[in-house]
Amino acid sequence: MALTGGGGSGRGGGNSGGGGAGGGAGGGSNVVAELAETSEKKTEAEEEEELGSDEEYETDDEEEGEEGAAAAGDAKPAQAEDDFDDDDDMPDLSTGQFFCEEVRAIGLPVGPGVPTEEELFAGLNCQPGFVCSRSELSADLRQLLGSGLFQNVDGRVTPISKDKKKFVLEFTFSEMLWQPMKGFRVAPGKTARAGAKLLIPQEEVERVMREVGPEPGPTGLKKLAAIKAIVEGWYQKRGYVFGYISHFEGMETGDIVARVVEGRVNKVQVVPVDEEGVPRVNAGEVSPNVILRELPFKEGQLYNAEDGRKALRDVFALGLFDNVQVFPKQNQRDEAKVEVDVMVKERPMRTADLECEWQVAPGDKGRPTLVSLVPGGSLTFEHRNIARQGRQATASVTAQNFLQPADDLGFRVDYKHPYVWGASDRNKTALNATAFNSRKLSGVFTPGPSGEEVPPVFVDRAGGKVALQQQHSRNSRSSLGVVLEQVTTRDESGQITAHGVKQLPSGMLAPNGPPTTLGPSGRDWVAFLQGNVTRDATYFVNGTPVGARDIFQVDQGLGVGTGFPLFNRATASLTRFLQLRAPPPGGRKPPPVLVLHARGGHALGDLASYDYFTLGGPYSVRGYNVGELAACRSFAEGAIELRLPLPVTSNQAYAFYEYATDLGSSRLCRGNPTEYFRRAGAGGSLGAGLKLGAVRLEYATDRNAGKGTVFVRFGERF
Repeated sequence: MALTGGGGSGRGGGNSGGGGAGGGAGGGSNVVAELAETSEKKTEAEEEEELGSDEEYETDDEEEGEEGAAAAGDAKPAQAEDDFDDDDDMPDLSTGQFFCEEVRAIGLPVGPGVPTEEELFAGLNCQPGFVCSRSELSADLRQLLGSGLFQNVDGRVTPISKDKKKFVLEFTFSEMLWQPMKGFRVAPGKTARAGAKLLIPQEEVERVMREVGPEPGPTGLKKLAAIKAIVEGWYQKRGYVFGYISHFEGMETGDIVARVVEGRVNKVQVVPVDEEGVPRVNAGEVSPNVILRELPFKEGQLYNAEDGRKALRDVFALGLFDNVQVFPKQNQRDEAKVEVDVMVKERPMRTADLECEWQVAPGDKGRPTLVSLVPGGSLTFEHRNIARQGRQATASVTAQNFLQPADDLGFRVDYKHPYVWGASDRNKTALNATAFNSRKLSGVFTPGPSGEEVPPVFVDRAGGKVALQQQHSRNSRSSLGVVLEQVTTRDESGQITAHGVKQLPSGMLAPNGPPTTLGPSGRDWVAFLQGNVTRDATYFVNGTPVGARDIFQVDQGLGVGTGFPLFNRATASLTRFLQLRAPPPGGRKPPPVLVLHARGGHALGDLASYDYFTLGGPYSVRGYNVGELAACRSFAEGAIELRLPLPVTSNQAYAFYEYATDLGSSRLCRGNPTEYFRRAGAGGSLGAGLKLGAVRLEYATDRNAGKGTVFVRFGERF
């Protein structure tokens, strides 16, 4: 933004007849002055009144005489020393245009905060490589002098080629000087609302007097630039990109006043766009209020660049748009006002996805036939914008055989109602309701390191959950809900089972193993409260996470259900991703990262086997199967992992060590599954791996038995 001083009158102080904007350069007329004016002849006095600038023209080898080139088309310039005709030297006065090959600045002060040659010339009409007209040159001279920073601005056009078709335009600057600086203060701009106060603290104003005030001599461009650098630098460092000095006052007396514009949001507009990015004529499917309530800036607030980035992130996180852009711009009529356009490209609001997994079943003669093909997989329906208010509903069904669904049929229905307390809710409280039916393999009833045969036990959960979720900050959120579910344990044939079993050396199954449920039937009803607090301050650097993540969750039984269970089950997880070295600028390789992870949990009261903590597995201690170390009521777990970038690709290699212990709590579990299946209760693993995109190829060594295993996993470990 151009530095502007209000102390100058915009008129030159030269003594010659060419005075005005340029300040005059000599008593003789010049060709460029006539180029910058209209094509009709004017007297020298008329040129001073209309153009108010001083411009000169000269050839490569001569200067114009005082009597030369008094008017366009009338005066014949003196004969040059070269053998070419002066008419060829001049710009084409018949058209009032010349080809500008180069633009130069002469006498422009240099220093911190002083506008550079590029900054001053960026907004001019006459640019290198283009034809410049008389009206454009006249406007450029007025613009440069109108900044109030210069006493004189002289323009001169000189041919630089033998064919006299290319010219260089030179601007000569004479700095404006005022009284020595006696005092300094800031004030709102002329268009600020009555009683407005500036955000910049008094300490920064005093800093100007400490750093700039003691400099001797008159106040000139360098002092004003130093003031500008301090004041505007304070705003820019804090993200107030529309905070700047519009002009200075009081330079004649030395008591300088900087008029500061801060840029307040005046209007926010949602602009739906089509596939080509062109604003749509009709309204979008999403109500503008859904977007406006996510924006951190409101009308009347100062616009901050960080608010713009947060708006971009939060609006995109709604899941309703393929593309989101935030465009702030200054109001053309009032520099103190900022108008913000939020441009959004909507996604399809209703979708249906089908993922099929075909299984081949044998026919009557043992051969697979077309009739025996068994279609399985998942079917998902989604509506992202119910009633145009951003409310979302999702339903999914999974089965191994869609034609004959049985006990393996799973479903999940989710409904999310954002801003359930209204758009003014700062915590963005959302209501989440879920109905579910799922089946998972229990990690409690699995063999220990001996590898003895243990028939699997499946845990079916069917029920519902209603929860309120709040977003406290960018990194912190919490939820509190109530869960009511029916839990059924089944064997591998799908029959309900109330006890786990294992195979004896004789080949027979040992009955009366650890109980699977609280009740004797193998089916429980249970109701409990569930609370969760998450702080996730991680971010990605070239594809790898860096930062911190903390999670705390507690389940509190309500004494409702089979056996009237009262229990408390709490877990805490802390993970740190420490960046050891910054990646090379402009590179795509991830930085080296050290991961530190700790996790622990404790449970009290009436707890069934399906709620025990299990140790071992891809998300506990790698190198073991799920639950292979222990099933317990209390545990502590730790891991350390070093991630290093590979030399050629953007992938990573890593090495890790993990350890977990049941803290002796396995004996407190009903039937003590850890002892029954001969598990160690504690153990560690040491390994290394390669991360290739979303795939983790790992080799881990079981520190208890000393055996190594290769694993292929998907996703992140932490």
